[in-house]
Amino acid sequence: MTFDFDRIVRTLADHDVDYVLVGGMAAVAHGSTLPTEDVDITPSREPDNLDRLAAALDELGARIRTAGEPGGVDFPCTGAFLLAVPMMLNLTTEAGDVDLTIRASGFDEGFDDLSPRAPAIDVGGGVIVRVAALDDVIASKRAAGRTKDQAALPYLEALADEIARGH
Repeated sequence: MTFDFDRIVRTLADHDVDYVLVGGMAAVAHGSTLPTEDVDITPSREPDNLDRLAAALDELGARIRTAGEPGGVDFPCTGAFLLAVPMMLNLTTEAGDVDLTIRASGFDEGFDDLSPRAPAIDVGGGVIVRVAALDDVIASKRAAGRTKDQAALPYLEALADEIARGH
């Protein structure tokens, strides 16, 4: 399967899903050149929004990603199911992997914590996406404590410093 970021964000936009882009693609939107192979989003938990998200995921052919099933596992792709997800749901879709990060590491309220500081960025083709502030991406990676996140921190912190200096 080919990773198709444009198709994922276009589908979310077509369904009017309210979310904040987080993780590696958020860092890329701020200028990072670190590689990433998925899209991480923190959606608004409003029931109508989760219904729209479910419709977008259904259109993308979403299935739960698991090591035992390379093509993923079917799940009830409904807003009610998504509302019951407490922290994270890792999905595979026809356009690549999508991780629903309900509560990004370091942000107990998820969307409500991140959205006030998330700039709207044109990610191409006229698709406007709210992207977690780079400082929030850094804080979340620091809080997650995973090896790959720790390895990215010096680069992301240098990028934040460069942006702050206006370069």
